[in-house]
This record gives sequence, C-alpha cells and structure tokens, in this order.
Amino acid sequence: MIKIIYGKKGAGKTKKIIESANIASDTLKGNVAFLFNSKRYIHDLKHQVRFINTDEYGIKGAYLFLGFVSGLVASNFDLERIYVDGFLKHMDRPIEELEDLFIKLDNFCAQNRIELILSVSADKEEIPLFMQKYLVD
Repeated sequence: MIKIIYGKKGAGKTKKIIESANIASDTLKGNVAFLFNSKRYIHDLKHQVRFINTDEYGIKGAYLFLGFVSGLVASNFDLERIYVDGFLKHMDRPIEELEDLFIKLDNFCAQNRIELILSVSADKEEIPLFMQKYLVD
C-alpha cells in the first residue's frame, strides 16, 4: 500500500512523517525504515527506526529508487513500513512522468505486504490523477 502526505514546503509534512515513523516503531510488529537524502533528521527518529541517508547510495532516479526499495525488502523480511521524506528529490523526472513507477511500486508493495509512505511537496491540484488515490488528507 502506498500513502502520500502532500503539501507545500513548510506545511509540516516532515514533522508528520517523523511522528508517524516513531509511532510505527512502537506499534508495528515488523521493522520500520526512514529514507531521506541527508542525515538531517537522524536524531529526530527513535533508534528502532532504520534511518537511511539515500545520498550515500546515489539514489537519483525512478528505477534506482525502485531497485533500492526492493533491495531493502529482500534484505529484511521483517520490514513492514518504509517512509520516504522528500520523495521527489529522489526522482530524475517530473512528477507527471512517474505513472509507470507508481504502478510498479503499488504491485511491489502488495506482493511484499509493505506500506510505503511518501512525502511530496505539492498542492493537491498539482498531484497527477494517477497519484490521487494514494493521498492522505
């Protein structure tokens, strides 16, 4: 399952996604991972949340992202939820051109029983139609 937390820069998405990851680490049976493109929030997360600085792995592009997420799941069968703050910072193309990625991510999440929570800096009107079903209000 994919969920998208959206809003303009400064709308509180990061605070919301960090709080959710911390709560998930206490309530879920499986493991929780948090991906961001710097170490900026490493101290805001509980130590039970696996923090991954994606800049250390050169994750820039839709299919590199998909491969990285697949590798995370393959290496940790107990992984239940993955949080990605600043999702679009990991992409190599505009949001309108990500439909194929979302189809693959949706199938991957369903097959592996993974919940993928993404933060996207955009207003609801800027989110393409194919992503609307994933929005969290």
